Amino acid sequence: MPLRSFVASLERLAAFAAGDGAAVWRAGETLSLVHLGAIGAAMAAAPTLGAALRCFVTYFGTVQSSTAIGLEQEGDLVHLHYRILDETIWPRRADAELTLGIVASTVRRYAPDAPRAITVQFEGPERGSNRGIEMRLQRPVRRGDDNCLTIPARLMDAPLPDPAAPQAAVDFRDCLQQLSRNLSAMRALQPVSDRVRDLLLDQTGKGPTDQDSVARALAMSRRTLRRKLEAEGTSFHELGEACRCSIGQALLTRTDLPIVEIAIRLGYSDHTAFSRAFSRWCGVPPRVLRKGLWGDSDRI
Repeated sequence: MPLRSFVASLERLAAFAAGDGAAVWRAGETLSLVHLGAIGAAMAAAPTLGAALRCFVTYFGTVQSSTAIGLEQEGDLVHLHYRILDETIWPRRADAELTLGIVASTVRRYAPDAPRAITVQFEGPERGSNRGIEMRLQRPVRRGDDNCLTIPARLMDAPLPDPAAPQAAVDFRDCLQQLSRNLSAMRALQPVSDRVRDLLLDQTGKGPTDQDSVARALAMSRRTLRRKLEAEGTSFHELGEACRCSIGQALLTRTDLPIVEIAIRLGYSDHTAFSRAFSRWCGVPPRVLRKGLWGDSDRI
């Protein structure tokens, strides 16, 4: 199923179960790992929680495309970040609830007393489901730039409960090998332009997005990248413009960030240069778009 259709189906489910604020989150918590295929089988046999979460992050691309997902440790906390890269897929809160619900269930499997140590944040405006999730976690739900689940770093070493050793270790290694083959095969079939677009959407505002950096990330030369994009009827410049336009529209319509900060995130030295570019992309300057939504044309 296309990602857009999948996300839309979850939004319909959330609307249908509006009286049960934690319905989609709970669906993620109770989802059998069997339904995730090879990645679920690997997570079920992972020797530690850390191994299970790293597996989920590394091979998530085998079950869902156009997604940024990653683990980072900050002091004594570990954050799992998750975000759909396609900014035109909106609303998408239910998808985030389902995914983080799966992660929360995995944490609880290895550390049954962990739920009250879990904190979550979601992108976008507050929703009615916040209260239901807060009741399940006994912790407040926060708002942020992306969707994130945070746990104490010490839990990463929590062992698999009652492992059928050594068979569990063998199963885990076999599953990782299969997942690696699956991911390589999927990437080989994916158009280069899609891979470039995903990298640009993920890294804009966070890391280098010049052509040389993107080519290195794709393990090819700048010349090879240019040739492959030309064969697909596009160019690096066109993809970069489209991604900045998509991100700019999302930040203008879904956040109250000052326009000058949005300009800086997109790599512009000042808001005037960004305004000119945005007007070229969308036919209206960013102030006009934001004024229509926020009734405030002066927030620079």
